[in-house]
Amino acid sequence: MRQLAREHSGTGTIEFALIVPLLILLTVGFVDVARALNAAIVLGGASQEGARYAIVNPTAAPSAIASAARARTAPLSAGSITVTAEYYNNATVAFVPWPSAGIPASSPTPAGVLIRVNVSYAWSAVSTLVDTFFSGTGSRTLTSSTLMETRR
Repeated sequence: MRQLAREHSGTGTIEFALIVPLLILLTVGFVDVARALNAAIVLGGASQEGARYAIVNPTAAPSAIASAARARTAPLSAGSITVTAEYYNNATVAFVPWPSAGIPASSPTPAGVLIRVNVSYAWSAVSTLVDTFFSGTGSRTLTSSTLMETRR
């Protein structure tokens, strides 16, 4: 019996078998968090590009603004991205959807017009642990919004 208590030949294998699943879970979790951060950074650049396009081309159609924003979402699936453009209407004192002919000529000429471009992406995690962490609010949609001012 004493000889069995002194023999440690299988201890390393058992410890390895206990630790490897935890290491794999942590690695997949880190990769998922990195993917989420990458998507958030890409969406930020896309909303800025869409807003820049809208202030340079105030008569652009909403589809042109969306195409300019989608052009900056290279690693993400373009089909999962939603782009909305709005401008601040002084008459209604609220943001209204971007009209098909661009900002109306009735917008105030001397004052700037605020433009807001929202870009959202339906993100999904690979691991259940990270998926549960990010969907604590019930939503896994990453969103970025950019607000800029243009002159009409």
